[in-house]
This record gives sequence, structure tokens and C-alpha cells, in this order.
Amino acid sequence: MPSSAARGRHRSPVPARAFRAPSSVSRHSRRQPTTRDYAVLRRNLPAAATITSVLLVGATITGANAGTGADTAVVTAASTTVAEVPAQASPGAAISFDRSLVATAPAPKAPEALPSGSTVSPQPAPEAAGPAGTVPSSALAAPLASMSVSSPFGFRTSPITGGSGELHTGLDLLASCQTAVFAAGTGTVVEAGWSAYGGGNRIVVDHGNGLKSTYNHLASIEVSAGAAVSAGQRLAAAGTTGNSTGCHLHFEVLFNDQTVDPQGWM
Repeated sequence: MPSSAARGRHRSPVPARAFRAPSSVSRHSRRQPTTRDYAVLRRNLPAAATITSVLLVGATITGANAGTGADTAVVTAASTTVAEVPAQASPGAAISFDRSLVATAPAPKAPEALPSGSTVSPQPAPEAAGPAGTVPSSALAAPLASMSVSSPFGFRTSPITGGSGELHTGLDLLASCQTAVFAAGTGTVVEAGWSAYGGGNRIVVDHGNGLKSTYNHLASIEVSAGAAVSAGQRLAAAGTTGNSTGCHLHFEVLFNDQTVDPQGWM
């Protein structure tokens, strides 16, 4: 028996290149990338990177919100950009609102007042209310033998307080203390005594028809209330009682209980 049969069948060796798969395309015939391919790649790379970033952010948010039920809303908000569009009204749109009706009326006319510091004296109006037979302006005589006005009727600076805009309600007549004071007209004494309003010793004579005369800062009073007096009769002596800075006579005239400028009645 041949020894080769006992040892096994003899196989002829096969070259290793016989098992290499045949290539349908030659290695030298493959297509090389062109400039256009690189341009397309560069153009699409930002979009691909953006999509990748959005997917990564969405995955992160989804993992962080796992089990909360807000995955879809958060991912949508993170991956969607809404452009702001300015609101514009249509050409025919109009805005309206309810208006309450407002009625206006002119304010009542303010009474005319004398400016501060004015020396203009208000004169009694001819139509002033009062009984018939109004006393004429020349009805009163001088209360002193010698008349010299030191402070007229009207607004002035107060000699007591120093404040401006004080209404001086009469005439200040120069007179030394104890100078005789006379009745400016016939009438009845309705007040003779001390005045609580700064007049000191004071006499008031009612001449009728709404006209009265007053005599203030007297040193002495020589008549009593209720006495009838005649024009030129002595009533008192001048002095400086009450709110006074020196001897003088403060003479007033009242018409219907309103002080007026005495010089209009003398």
C-alpha cells in the first residue's frame, strides 16, 4: 500500500489572491470631490450644526423634565423661533369710548375789592338802601375848631402792628390832648363809653336817616348815652386812649352802618 494514501489526500496550494473579491471599479477610476462639493458642504454645515444643537438641547431638557409631562412643550419652545410681527390696525379701524356729558356754567362774578395799599375811598352810592330823605353830603360840620388830617380814610400801613393793607375806617385829625371835640351834627348820643375794639373812650351820635358820626381815643367824655345834642356842641376832649400812638381824634362817619370817607360828608 502506498504510504501517501495512509497519510491523507494531497491538496494543491491556492494563491491568497484567489480569495480577494473582485472589484467592479478600478481603484484609479473612483470620482474625486470637486470644489462644488466643498461649497455645498460648507453651506449645509451651519444648518446641520444647528439641528444637532437643537436635538442635543431637546434631549437634555427632556431628560431633566422626565416624568413632568412638559417634554413636548419645552422642546418645541427651545427649537422654535417665532418672529415678532408689529401689530397694525386696519385702515378702517376706529377707537371709541363712552363719554359722560359735562355741562359748564360761568362762575358768579366776584365782588370788586380795592387793591392793597390803595388810597381810593369808596363813596356812598346814591341808590344805597335807606329811608327816604337821605342826608346830603354837606350835612356834617367839622368836629374840631382846626382841621388837619394826619391819616386819611382808606388802606394804609398800620401804625400799631406795622402790617400793610389795613383799612383805616376814618380820619385821624391832629389834636393835642384835652382839645375840645364838638358834635358834627344834630342828633342823639347812642354810645358813650369804653370801646372794646381799640377806640378807647368813644362817643357815637345818630343823626338820623342812617347817618352816624363817631369820636374815638377821647381823654374824657362829657355826655351820656341818650342825650340829644346839637351841631357844634362840645362832647369831649381829645386824647390817646385805646389803640393809639399819640393824642389825636379818630373821626368816623357811618352810613347804614358802613364806614365811609368822612370828607365826602363835610
